Amino acid sequence: MKKVDMFICSLPAMRACASWTEAVDAFPVTGISLPGELDFASLALLLTGSAAPALLPANIAGRDLCMFREDMAQALGELAADEVNELAVAWSAMAPWAGSAVNPFDLAGFLLELQANWQRCATPGKAVLLWLEA
Repeated sequence: MKKVDMFICSLPAMRACASWTEAVDAFPVTGISLPGELDFASLALLLTGSAAPALLPANIAGRDLCMFREDMAQALGELAADEVNELAVAWSAMAPWAGSAVNPFDLAGFLLELQANWQRCATPGKAVLLWLEA
């Protein structure tokens, strides 16, 4: 399993944090454990219709961080709750979840929490930053 914490903040704000603990205290965060590799390609495809790489480097020295493409975060932020539930069901049948025993309702809960954090954050230039646990 690959554990990922997702923060909603700007890149400069994340750079200013001295540690993961400081980031958890400063920004909205939600986590997920992915089976196998870090793979959000199917989620990006479902959200945007684009097969472009889902994750971009965050370029913060000394940290294992990347971020969602901006169009992914914007698309998730604009979905209605029933659309998030439909997204979760579709995502559960795709990589990295296909063949696993994941419950689509668990994915929906994760996506709804991530969406709520995105919508509550008023920071200009905000992003979904992924901090990978070692």
